[in-house]
Amino acid sequence: MGPFRVLAVLGQGGMGRVLLGVAPDGRAAAVKQVHAEFAGDDGFRVRFRREVEASRRVSGAYTAAVIAADPEAETPWLASQFVLGPALNEALRAVGALPEESARRLAAGLAQALIDVHGAGLIHRDLKPSNVLLAEDGVRVIDFGIARAAEGQDTKLTRTGAMIGSPGFMSPEQVEGRELTPASDVFSLGATLAVACAGRPAFAGESLPRILFAVLHAEPELSGVPMGLRPLVAACLAKDPAARPTPHAVLAALGRITPAARPWPEAVHGLLAVQRAEVGRLMGGGAPSVVASVPTQTASVLPPPIAPQPTAPQPTAPPIAPQPAPVRRRRRGRRIALAVGATVLALAGVAGVLVATGVVDLESLRPEAVPTPGNVPLAQVKDKYAPAVPTCVDARRVTAPPEFSLPWGNPGTWEAQDAYGKYPEKSCQWNSRSGDEISIVWDVHPSVPGGASGAARAKEHYEGLYTGGHTRVADPGYAEEVYWRPAKYLDESNCVLYVRDVNLFVFLAVKGAGYPKGQCEETTRTLAASAVELAKYVTVNGASPDMSATTPAFK
Repeated sequence: MGPFRVLAVLGQGGMGRVLLGVAPDGRAAAVKQVHAEFAGDDGFRVRFRREVEASRRVSGAYTAAVIAADPEAETPWLASQFVLGPALNEALRAVGALPEESARRLAAGLAQALIDVHGAGLIHRDLKPSNVLLAEDGVRVIDFGIARAAEGQDTKLTRTGAMIGSPGFMSPEQVEGRELTPASDVFSLGATLAVACAGRPAFAGESLPRILFAVLHAEPELSGVPMGLRPLVAACLAKDPAARPTPHAVLAALGRITPAARPWPEAVHGLLAVQRAEVGRLMGGGAPSVVASVPTQTASVLPPPIAPQPTAPQPTAPPIAPQPAPVRRRRRGRRIALAVGATVLALAGVAGVLVATGVVDLESLRPEAVPTPGNVPLAQVKDKYAPAVPTCVDARRVTAPPEFSLPWGNPGTWEAQDAYGKYPEKSCQWNSRSGDEISIVWDVHPSVPGGASGAARAKEHYEGLYTGGHTRVADPGYAEEVYWRPAKYLDESNCVLYVRDVNLFVFLAVKGAGYPKGQCEETTRTLAASAVELAKYVTVNGASPDMSATTPAFK
């Protein structure tokens, strides 16, 4: 790929793949290669040129420098420096919240990185834990795929009819599609630091509209942030951009950071050691002088290649021995454009709530009562499903078309919350090489002693986006009730199905050029029936370990 000798595929997804390459001088590099089918798309090439230009403009000790690029090649590519280190979201899963000293070091690194970014005349616009690497010598900020010139075009995102960013980390002005300034990145810094300190987001909610509403109107939840950092984090999260400190002011407020040969908790350095060994193996057994995160290094690290999935066994078959799931990373195409599918979002239990492009119209999503089958009042219905959801390893039992990858998702189970308390939720996703996508979310609502029944909780969840006159109720045969969500409230999802069976809620979305409206329904029904059967299997047999938390030895 250009002058780089390719050693391995680190990641692959709908838009391209990331390769482990070696330059003629022996340096390792992360080489992003666009899929050939997008190379002829003029609009895609324009966006790719912007990414290359933005990445080249930023240089400093707190970012990953571009080594070389050729956006005009027959198959465009971009090579950047390899940096050893897990992404912050991976580190938080491994060690929990960072101790205050490490959090201060993180804050200082992020502030200095933003000084470099803003000094290049750019606004990052997507600062969040998955775009922050914890390197052996400090912080690296990556992903300039949606960065824009601070004084240039396209800063007001509503010109394109969509808002691009990540819920929970987008500033209020970014949510509303207003013109952005560097202060927007400071808000994202505060949201990232809050998660790192508390282990939970400052703005949470069980649905995308609730998260965005919280960003716009609610005070951040900072009870888990150490008192020594709480005033600074709160200032960064001010709703008014003018009230936020500059990155220089953040550094001044932090004061002097104590030097440390091992700047992070020992568990993080353990992840670093595993990554170093893996990259050394890929490069021929020697310890390379320049190594990188595997595979979270570049601005658009994509999921690794996976063999086509055979028809999944029925849930009544003997349990599949748990296998290491491929380490999957965020794809550029899944950035929030206020039109996100039910993809795996570590920060919120997105219970299948999809929103149209533009500002969310919450008025159009008012619930309307859906007839409940059966004669027994919901308050008297006993739970059918144990409070455990499938993992994305279990989800291999779901009958997905053979052209799709194995299911993937963030490890662990998200504890979502409604008015009655917490409940487990899991989201898994399947992708095809042509860019088609399947998303499934499982929610199991346990009964609350002395309170609401699980069936009543699931029913309330199920009715959340029912719209009279638009929603098509279906006769499922595999669950108590089902309805099709009208496409007018969604993004490019071609088929969306809501399912309730006693205290189980399942959301499904199938989208992509290969599954247009009118042709995706049968596939979606099959997936829904299989997803409900899997939930029954988990209730009887228990969920298997989610091996997607294992990194990075499985390619």
